[in-house]
Amino acid sequence: MDLGHLLLAALFGLTILHLITLKICSVKLDHRTAPLFISVWTLLGLAAVYPLYGGLLAEGVESYAAKPWLLALTIGKGGLLCYLFVLSQELMKVSLSSRHYVTPMAIGLVTISNGLLGERLMPHEMFAAFGLCALACAFFFKGHLSELDRRGRLSYAKLVLISAALSTLDHVLTKDTNWYTLLAVSYAVVFVAAVIWNARSPANFRAALLGWQAALAGIAYAATELVKFYQQVAINPVTVVVIVQALTKPVILVLSAVIWKERTVKEQLVWGAAAFLIALPLFLPAEVISGFDEFFRPSK
Repeated sequence: MDLGHLLLAALFGLTILHLITLKICSVKLDHRTAPLFISVWTLLGLAAVYPLYGGLLAEGVESYAAKPWLLALTIGKGGLLCYLFVLSQELMKVSLSSRHYVTPMAIGLVTISNGLLGERLMPHEMFAAFGLCALACAFFFKGHLSELDRRGRLSYAKLVLISAALSTLDHVLTKDTNWYTLLAVSYAVVFVAAVIWNARSPANFRAALLGWQAALAGIAYAATELVKFYQQVAINPVTVVVIVQALTKPVILVLSAVIWKERTVKEQLVWGAAAFLIALPLFLPAEVISGFDEFFRPSK
């Protein structure tokens, strides 16, 4: 297994872990604590790997100095992230499976926007991206999401748009700066925004900084982000990274049925397995993928 596939496999496992721990926090903690503990542990994770990647920070600062609009976009990304974390916890509290089906819906928008910005996917990658998007549309009307009230569906729609915007920002920013600087600056913004948001609630600070649920979720999230951003663009395309995270569907949906009683195991497994099968071309042997792409490539 080469480095690219090894990093994708690690991302797969970490995505499952961080979603489960965030679900626990959505039930136990105030939703506004999420951006606080997530940003703290992500910044600590960046500090831990500074001896290895700290040089990237100086390079990133030079990029920001040369192109100030990059810094403005990164700050904007941090603001969007802070809101996304709170909104995500609100939706996750009532439906983990619906929260996890945000990515498949967003991936269609990401594929279009990143394509306009120059990202080129092979036919098998395009098949997986738009197939997952179509499946998410079906989940909106027939899955657990269909049982939610208007507020829950609105939260889902907002999360789709924000997730797509963030993935597009990642595509733009990682080309002109680097993953380490992007994480450091954007999560510093999240931390500042979270401190302001929780300023009148000392209990939220205690829960976010001292509670074991928050610590576990924060560590899992930080590890996921480090593995995710390290490989984007230079090792694996942004869209492929997002698709791999969507491949955790079978595990997450079954767990949501078993533990949190979101529909039946059989139904959730169908939704999860469908997502997995649609994205399966990403992991077929090279010779099979080559034949798949050649079949769908337009004739000259």
